[in-house]
Amino acid sequence: MDYNSSRPLSNMRMLLPFIRSGLVEYHYDADPRHHSPRRGGVFADYSQGTAFQRCIDFAHRDHMWMAFIDADEYLVVRDSSPPRNSSGPSPPPPAPDAAVARPNISALLRHYEQYPGVGVNMRYFGSSGHVQRPTAGTLAAYTACSPASAWDNRHIKTIAKMSAVLAIGGNPHEFVYIGGGKAVNELGLPVQGPESLPVSWSRLALHHYVTRSLSEFLAKMRRGPGGSQNSRTLDWFRAYDGNATETCEEGPALWRACCAGRYEALQAEWLAAVARGRARRRGGALAGTDGDPLVERLTGA
Repeated sequence: MDYNSSRPLSNMRMLLPFIRSGLVEYHYDADPRHHSPRRGGVFADYSQGTAFQRCIDFAHRDHMWMAFIDADEYLVVRDSSPPRNSSGPSPPPPAPDAAVARPNISALLRHYEQYPGVGVNMRYFGSSGHVQRPTAGTLAAYTACSPASAWDNRHIKTIAKMSAVLAIGGNPHEFVYIGGGKAVNELGLPVQGPESLPVSWSRLALHHYVTRSLSEFLAKMRRGPGGSQNSRTLDWFRAYDGNATETCEEGPALWRACCAGRYEALQAEWLAAVARGRARRRGGALAGTDGDPLVERLTGA
């Protein structure tokens, strides 16, 4: 959802390969009510809350499940077997390069069809020492992660059953369900609002690359948050980066297995589209779009 950005044509041009592939749907909305400048408002006042509610309104007839996650959050499916009702610690994940068939999200969610939603515990990642944006993709580039004991890992994001979800909740983590239903975690235990304890990643984890590189975090600071008007500072960056004391190698292995070749093809198509756009601008076909800082940052121009 593009909320009143100043360069929608530029955004469309950059996203075109992903739109053509079916990975992305692009919606533009200039309604100022959907991006409130006020601090301390309710979640529904802000662009993220509006986007989530629109997904519920538009897509509830088209999809059985929808994961309400951000662009810097990645679902990692570890085990498609039925859940265990247990308060014990999560077993370790399989070896990242193990020669076994990968579990899949569709098989996993079949075990939760009696519930209106599944809350997935987050695992936070730091900068992994990157000052500038790395050339590798996010999964491959960042391995510094928080330990299971970190307080923030109790936060969840939700995979909601679209026939059961009624509306967004008061934050991006929880929802209101028809008939007062309650979401559960991967163990089949009810979640507690925006949190779930015990933290469990045995079947499903949400890798949250919350800082990425320092330069990308600084750009995020300048843009401001989408879900509220709470500002993020360098102290916030240092706290999350300093808490990422463990090394998680699962992301790079999954990247090699599932995405690396496709990413390179999409990146080549995208760069070619950007080059064609620059050629048209030089010819005057898109006058007034020269010097797009986002395009130049992403292409290294």
